[in-house]
Amino acid sequence: MKHLFKFSVCALTFAMSTATGTAQNSGTGLKDAYKDYFSIGVAVNMRNITTPEQIAIIKNDFNSITAENDMKPQPTEPAYGQFNWENADKIADFCRSNGIKLRGHCLIWHSQIGQWMYQDEKGNPVSKEKLFANMKHHITAIMERYKDVVYAWDVVNEAISDGGWQGSRPGMGQQSGPYRNSPLYQIAGDEFIKKAFIYAREVDPDVLLFYNDYNAADPGKRDRIYNMVKAMKEEGVPIDGIGMQGHYNIYGPSMEDVDAALTKYSTIVKHIHITELDIRANEEMGGQLNFSREAGNISPVVKTLQEDQYARLFRVLRKHKDVVDNVTFWNLSDRDSWLGARNYPLPYDENYKPKPVYNIIKDFDPALDVAEVKEDFRPSTLNQPGQQYPMVNSQGYASFRVVAPDAKSVIVSLGLGGRGGTVLRKDKEGVWVGTTDGPMDEGFHYYHLTIDGGVFNDPGTLNYYGSCRWESGIEIPAHDSDFYAMKQVPHGNVQQVYFYSKSTNAHRRAFVYTPPTYGKDKKKYPVLYLQHGWGEDETAWSNQGYANLIMDNLIAEGKIAPFIIVMTYGMTNDIKFGRLNEFTAKEFETVLVDELIPYIDSNFRTLADKKYRAMAGLSMGGFETKLITLRRPEIFNYYGLLSGGTYAPSDIKDQNQVKSIFISCGSKENPDGVTKAVNDLKAAGLKATSYVSPGTAHEFLTWRRSLYHMAQELFK
Repeated sequence: MKHLFKFSVCALTFAMSTATGTAQNSGTGLKDAYKDYFSIGVAVNMRNITTPEQIAIIKNDFNSITAENDMKPQPTEPAYGQFNWENADKIADFCRSNGIKLRGHCLIWHSQIGQWMYQDEKGNPVSKEKLFANMKHHITAIMERYKDVVYAWDVVNEAISDGGWQGSRPGMGQQSGPYRNSPLYQIAGDEFIKKAFIYAREVDPDVLLFYNDYNAADPGKRDRIYNMVKAMKEEGVPIDGIGMQGHYNIYGPSMEDVDAALTKYSTIVKHIHITELDIRANEEMGGQLNFSREAGNISPVVKTLQEDQYARLFRVLRKHKDVVDNVTFWNLSDRDSWLGARNYPLPYDENYKPKPVYNIIKDFDPALDVAEVKEDFRPSTLNQPGQQYPMVNSQGYASFRVVAPDAKSVIVSLGLGGRGGTVLRKDKEGVWVGTTDGPMDEGFHYYHLTIDGGVFNDPGTLNYYGSCRWESGIEIPAHDSDFYAMKQVPHGNVQQVYFYSKSTNAHRRAFVYTPPTYGKDKKKYPVLYLQHGWGEDETAWSNQGYANLIMDNLIAEGKIAPFIIVMTYGMTNDIKFGRLNEFTAKEFETVLVDELIPYIDSNFRTLADKKYRAMAGLSMGGFETKLITLRRPEIFNYYGLLSGGTYAPSDIKDQNQVKSIFISCGSKENPDGVTKAVNDLKAAGLKATSYVSPGTAHEFLTWRRSLYHMAQELFK
């Protein structure tokens, strides 16, 4: 019942209000979450710093600001000596008044720069000397003005080529080289880069000076940037750090490339900033300008891929906190983004509301960053014969391998972190592989594959009915699995029976467990009617619940007297989750009480009396149990709610009608509510027992353990 879309938890919340609550925002911002790692910045426009709700976001989440456009060369000095400081001043004053550090962006760039910098009045290239004089004039003016508040400058922006042939330089033929063939480069070669840093250092000896570029994780461009910075630093050029812009997409770059780039750059600089972070919902990257501003609706798959890319990226950045000083998102929200809101690139949506990815970035688990995954993986016990994957290890990690060479994305609906599962990545052989971010809860889990938006079962595993469909299943080894293990003990029988239901005009199915002694004498047995949860059916308790093995082992150990278990479909799966308040279980009550029970009593050797009859259910089956036992107290003497809500003393109109009540849940659900409910029942004079499954949530190990303990309380 632990499904990708959490339907069972929704049902339980409606049913009895005992499910785990949704995680609440702690009130801390991104800057607080990363105070021990690096500063968190944002690029702003004038609307961001003058709109109260946007100001509140900035102050809560960020401790570094970059002016998106208002401190670039052309906006601040469109013509020589004609300065326009208005917007830049407002941003600087905002930082001063709010105690937020300011990143300067940028001093020299071939784009958004006044042509006066490199052309004369006739449109001809200026001399190298004139270019350098113009550069120094501009750099000095802007740096002096904001020297008190700017802690780092992107001195030169995007001077390295993307690779391939680079046009021509004056007096030279067609050539290839590491540099962008910009007008600045055509006039002065790479000397304009050196001069920009020298002039900047002359103005401010203390500010951090960065070379900034996009696609800085691409191995080819990474090496070109590295070689340039290394050579210039060896010449004494004052380059303090490298800015990796971080204009990424949901498919790339690979985190291996990002990690490799950070590792390599850290050998030549002490400071790396991720200066312009956004992750777009398409395949374009870096400085590509033919971006798809109208990217269309963002599917759940794309959202999951983006969330995973952000999560992987921040894990790598945290790993390199010794050299990564700052991570700056390029714009406050999707509405502001240069990529357009339809590309969904940022943690805040176009209405300035945090997306799920915001909490994924913020609420990380530091322990998982340094966790050592043991390489003792072995095939899951639920794999099909001969299949190696999925695999599980002794810590509870699950590893997957899917052969889908032409796919663009493969997602396993099992995993941690609220990201919709585990996103697999192609290995060097073109096979999709991946491992859960952390250990899974012990026991059984449903899952499926989403391949390019289509839902498929994993061909490596057996299938189990859950989420209203046959799902793949995986078993995470449990430390206490002995109580449901297949052992060399006498085994009972699970048989399929059909009974006619007049109320529904259909032949309905039930599975009946009879103990090992059944049929060997003329003894009659008590009966437990045991219900599944939402999305499941009558196969659940014997397939994924191992109810028959639990019973066999308990009987063999002499811990219980044998009894029969009947499992039938609870008619839950037609309920729409917008109409849960209309669910009464009345139709199922008729099927169960008026049709199935008489059939069982007529066809099996049962003790056909209320004193020997129990009803219990998990999750929504527990809700049904509560409704039916309270409406029909003359039918059942023992009640059991397994992660299915609670009884209150006021629910029980006649204490003589119930022998005992069992209520349970996982420790990650509502243990305090369950314990209190049972204490209240006991105080009212009722016999009641509570059980909390350690280390589990709304899932089958909780219910296996619950059945084990409940069975020992029945029919005494």
